[in-house]
Amino acid sequence: MSFELSCTFKHESESAILIYDHATEEDIWFPLSQVEAIHGRTKEGRGQGTIVVSDWIAQKKGLI
Repeated sequence: MSFELSCTFKHESESAILIYDHATEEDIWFPLSQVEAIHGRTKEGRGQGTIVVSDWIAQKKGLI
């Protein structure tokens, strides 16, 4: 299963992505290994869109 959330993309490293979650009003790092899809991100790794992550990481981050 997967979990999709609206976000603002803030930063991306080789192994993780930092997003601002509009629902929780928090910055959250996600390991790229747990990210299933990213929609709306610019080439620079910024912008607004959605991110799809595994249910496991969504639970671990307290999102569900």
